[in-house]
Amino acid sequence: MSTPLRPQKKAWNAGVIVGQKRAFTLDEIAVIEARLLTEENRHDLALLSFGLDTMFRASDLLTTQVWQVKYPSGPIRSLIARRQQKTRHIVNPVLTPATRQYLLAWIEASGKKPQDYLFTRSKPTGAMPISRPHYAEIIKTWAVWLGHEPAEFSSHSIRRSKPAHMYWQGEDIALISRLLGHKSIANTIEYLGITQHKAEAAALRHSMMGGRQNITNR
Repeated sequence: MSTPLRPQKKAWNAGVIVGQKRAFTLDEIAVIEARLLTEENRHDLALLSFGLDTMFRASDLLTTQVWQVKYPSGPIRSLIARRQQKTRHIVNPVLTPATRQYLLAWIEASGKKPQDYLFTRSKPTGAMPISRPHYAEIIKTWAVWLGHEPAEFSSHSIRRSKPAHMYWQGEDIALISRLLGHKSIANTIEYLGITQHKAEAAALRHSMMGGRQNITNR
Protein backbone atom coordinates (compact mmCIF):
# COMPACT_ATOMS: atom_id res chain seq x y z
CA MET A 1 0.00 0.00 0.00
CA SER A 2 1.52 3.31 -1.08
CA THR A 3 1.90 6.18 1.30
CA PRO A 4 -0.04 9.28 0.23
CA LEU A 5 2.14 12.17 -0.75
CA ARG A 6 2.20 15.06 1.67
CA PRO A 7 1.30 18.42 0.19
CA GLN A 8 4.40 20.54 -0.20
CA LYS A 9 4.53 23.56 2.04
CA LYS A 10 4.50 26.77 0.07
CA ALA A 11 7.49 29.00 0.69
CA TRP A 12 6.73 32.28 2.45
CA ASN A 13 8.23 34.22 -0.45
CA ALA A 14 6.76 32.17 -3.29
CA GLY A 15 6.08 34.43 -6.24
CA VAL A 16 7.67 37.41 -4.51
CA ILE A 17 10.92 38.99 -5.65
CA VAL A 18 13.05 39.45 -2.54
CA GLY A 19 16.19 41.57 -2.90
CA GLN A 20 19.15 41.98 -0.61
CA LYS A 21 18.51 43.80 2.62
CA ARG A 22 20.13 47.20 2.98
CA ALA A 23 23.25 47.79 5.01
CA PHE A 24 23.52 50.74 7.38
CA THR A 25 25.98 53.50 6.53
CA LEU A 26 28.55 54.88 8.96
CA ASP A 27 26.47 58.06 9.44
CA GLU A 28 23.32 56.02 10.09
CA ILE A 29 25.09 53.88 12.68
CA ALA A 30 26.22 57.09 14.42
CA VAL A 31 22.59 58.27 14.64
CA ILE A 32 21.43 54.94 16.10
CA GLU A 33 24.31 54.85 18.59
CA ALA A 34 23.60 58.41 19.74
CA ARG A 35 19.93 57.64 20.37
CA LEU A 36 20.69 54.43 22.26
CA LEU A 37 23.19 56.33 24.41
CA THR A 38 20.55 58.96 25.19
CA GLU A 39 18.12 56.22 26.18
CA GLU A 40 20.86 54.45 28.19
CA ASN A 41 19.91 51.23 26.40
CA ARG A 42 22.94 49.11 27.30
CA HIS A 43 21.49 45.93 25.82
CA ASP A 44 20.94 47.33 22.33
CA LEU A 45 24.23 49.24 22.34
CA ALA A 46 26.06 45.98 23.02
CA LEU A 47 23.90 44.12 20.47
CA LEU A 48 24.52 46.68 17.73
CA SER A 49 28.25 47.05 18.33
CA PHE A 50 28.90 43.33 18.74
CA GLY A 51 26.85 42.52 15.63
CA LEU A 52 28.78 45.04 13.55
CA ASP A 53 32.22 43.89 14.72
CA THR A 54 31.66 40.14 14.52
CA MET A 55 29.60 40.17 11.28
CA PHE A 56 27.85 37.11 12.72
CA ARG A 57 24.72 35.58 11.30
CA ALA A 58 21.78 35.84 13.68
CA SER A 59 22.10 32.15 14.60
CA ASP A 60 25.63 32.71 15.89
CA LEU A 61 25.10 36.18 17.33
CA LEU A 62 22.10 35.32 19.50
CA THR A 63 23.60 32.13 20.96
CA THR A 64 26.81 33.83 22.11
CA GLN A 65 27.51 33.31 25.81
CA VAL A 66 29.40 35.54 28.22
CA TRP A 67 32.39 33.21 28.59
CA GLN A 68 33.02 33.46 24.85
CA VAL A 69 33.68 37.21 25.04
CA LYS A 70 34.89 37.80 28.61
CA TYR A 71 37.98 36.56 30.39
CA PRO A 72 37.40 34.98 33.84
CA SER A 73 39.57 37.77 35.27
CA GLY A 74 37.15 40.41 34.02
CA PRO A 75 38.21 42.13 30.78
CA ILE A 76 36.45 41.66 27.45
CA ARG A 77 38.46 39.79 24.83
CA SER A 78 39.76 41.75 21.85
CA LEU A 79 39.85 38.61 19.68
CA ILE A 80 37.32 35.80 19.87
CA ALA A 81 36.90 32.47 18.07
CA ARG A 82 33.60 31.00 16.97
CA ARG A 83 32.57 28.03 14.82
CA GLN A 84 29.76 29.12 12.52
CA GLN A 85 26.63 27.02 12.81
CA LYS A 86 25.88 27.22 9.08
CA THR A 87 29.29 26.46 7.57
CA ARG A 88 31.13 24.93 10.56
CA HIS A 89 34.08 27.20 9.68
CA ILE A 90 35.88 28.96 12.52
CA VAL A 91 36.00 32.75 12.34
CA ASN A 92 38.02 35.11 14.53
CA PRO A 93 36.25 38.45 14.90
CA VAL A 94 38.12 41.40 16.38
CA LEU A 95 36.25 43.45 18.98
CA THR A 96 36.97 47.17 18.82
CA PRO A 97 37.39 49.25 22.01
CA ALA A 98 33.86 50.67 21.75
CA THR A 99 32.37 47.18 21.49
CA ARG A 100 34.37 45.96 24.47
CA GLN A 101 33.15 48.96 26.45
CA TYR A 102 29.49 48.38 25.57
CA LEU A 103 29.69 44.65 26.23
CA LEU A 104 31.24 45.14 29.66
CA ALA A 105 28.67 47.79 30.59
CA TRP A 106 25.79 45.44 29.66
CA ILE A 107 27.28 42.38 31.35
CA GLU A 108 27.90 44.28 34.57
CA ALA A 109 24.49 45.98 34.57
CA SER A 110 22.70 42.67 33.96
CA GLY A 111 24.82 40.68 36.41
CA LYS A 112 25.40 37.93 33.87
CA LYS A 113 27.43 34.84 34.67
CA PRO A 114 29.88 33.07 32.29
CA GLN A 115 27.32 30.54 31.02
CA ASP A 116 24.56 33.14 30.45
CA TYR A 117 23.54 34.23 26.99
CA LEU A 118 24.64 37.75 26.16
CA PHE A 119 21.49 39.09 24.58
CA THR A 120 18.41 38.27 26.60
CA ARG A 121 16.65 41.63 26.90
CA SER A 122 15.89 40.84 30.53
CA LYS A 123 18.57 41.07 33.21
CA PRO A 124 17.94 37.92 35.28
CA THR A 125 20.63 35.30 34.84
CA GLY A 126 19.69 32.11 33.01
CA ALA A 127 17.31 33.86 30.61
CA MET A 128 16.94 32.58 27.06
CA PRO A 129 18.36 34.71 24.23
CA ILE A 130 16.11 36.96 22.21
CA SER A 131 14.57 35.27 19.17
CA ARG A 132 15.55 35.94 15.57
CA PRO A 133 12.20 37.69 14.85
CA HIS A 134 12.75 39.88 17.92
CA TYR A 135 16.23 40.75 16.70
CA ALA A 136 14.84 41.63 13.28
CA GLU A 137 12.18 43.87 14.85
CA ILE A 138 14.85 45.76 16.80
CA ILE A 139 16.72 46.43 13.56
CA LYS A 140 13.54 47.52 11.78
CA THR A 141 12.91 49.96 14.64
CA TRP A 142 16.34 51.47 14.02
CA ALA A 143 15.45 51.79 10.33
CA VAL A 144 12.28 53.68 11.26
CA TRP A 145 14.31 56.07 13.39
CA LEU A 146 16.27 56.89 10.24
CA GLY A 147 13.13 57.42 8.16
CA HIS A 148 13.60 54.25 6.10
CA GLU A 149 11.14 51.59 5.03
CA PRO A 150 11.61 48.85 7.67
CA ALA A 151 10.93 46.05 5.17
CA GLU A 152 14.26 46.91 3.52
CA PHE A 153 16.21 45.87 6.64
CA SER A 154 16.79 42.62 8.52
CA SER A 155 19.46 40.92 10.62
CA HIS A 156 21.64 40.75 7.51
CA SER A 157 21.69 44.55 7.49
CA ILE A 158 23.92 44.41 10.56
CA ARG A 159 26.06 41.52 9.25
CA ARG A 160 26.56 43.33 5.93
CA SER A 161 27.19 46.88 7.23
CA LYS A 162 30.84 46.74 8.33
CA PRO A 163 32.16 44.62 5.44
CA ALA A 164 30.38 46.88 2.94
CA HIS A 165 31.91 49.94 4.59
CA MET A 166 35.35 48.30 4.62
CA TYR A 167 35.12 47.42 0.93
CA TRP A 168 34.13 50.90 -0.22
CA GLN A 169 36.96 52.31 1.93
CA GLY A 170 39.41 50.24 -0.10
CA GLU A 171 40.08 47.24 2.15
CA ASP A 172 41.16 43.99 0.50
CA ILE A 173 38.12 41.92 -0.49
CA ALA A 174 40.04 38.74 0.44
CA LEU A 175 40.42 39.96 4.02
CA ILE A 176 36.75 40.88 4.20
CA SER A 177 35.81 37.46 2.86
CA ARG A 178 37.89 35.85 5.60
CA LEU A 179 36.21 37.89 8.31
CA LEU A 180 32.78 36.89 7.01
CA GLY A 181 33.79 33.23 6.90
CA HIS A 182 32.92 32.86 3.23
CA LYS A 183 34.30 30.01 1.14
CA SER A 184 35.30 32.27 -1.73
CA ILE A 185 35.74 35.91 -2.71
CA ALA A 186 32.99 35.41 -5.28
CA ASN A 187 30.56 34.62 -2.46
CA THR A 188 31.55 37.84 -0.70
CA ILE A 189 31.11 39.95 -3.82
CA GLU A 190 27.65 38.49 -4.34
CA TYR A 191 26.71 38.82 -0.66
CA LEU A 192 27.67 42.48 -0.49
CA GLY A 193 25.92 43.23 -3.77
CA ILE A 194 29.08 44.83 -5.14
CA THR A 195 28.42 43.92 -8.78
CA GLN A 196 24.81 45.09 -8.54
CA HIS A 197 25.84 48.36 -6.88
CA LYS A 198 28.39 49.07 -9.61
CA ALA A 199 25.84 48.22 -12.30
CA GLU A 200 23.29 50.63 -10.81
CA ALA A 201 25.91 53.39 -10.54
CA ALA A 202 26.93 52.83 -14.18
CA ALA A 203 23.31 53.00 -15.33
CA LEU A 204 22.81 56.31 -13.53
CA ARG A 205 25.89 57.76 -15.22
CA HIS A 206 24.34 57.14 -18.65
CA SER A 207 20.93 58.80 -18.68
CA MET A 208 19.37 58.77 -22.16
CA MET A 209 16.91 61.58 -21.48
CA GLY A 210 17.64 65.21 -20.63
CA GLY A 211 14.46 65.88 -18.67
CA ARG A 212 12.47 69.11 -18.48
CA GLN A 213 11.41 71.19 -15.52
CA ASN A 214 7.96 72.66 -14.88
CA ILE A 215 6.13 70.26 -17.17
CA THR A 216 2.40 70.96 -16.98
CA ASN A 217 -0.53 68.87 -18.09
CA ARG A 218 -2.35 70.26 -21.11
